[in-house]
Amino acid sequence: MKTLFSVLLASIALVTFAPAIEPVNDKCPVCSKQIRLIFHSNFKEQRVAFFSADCKDKFDKSPTKYTVKPK
Repeated sequence: MKTLFSVLLASIALVTFAPAIEPVNDKCPVCSKQIRLIFHSNFKEQRVAFFSADCKDKFDKSPTKYTVKPK
């Protein structure tokens, strides 16, 4: 029981204190629509968000083809 409690407490601490990584963009670099935070990739040590899974897949295949416009 103590082990379970310790694991639970550690998990809560990580979620509470872990910094949230904000995407650098607010428009999808593939289709130019408003982003959805559930679709994202890391590119050049930055989080890039996308409108859809299809946009994310296209970006992941050739990221240099698209321009990521910062907020």
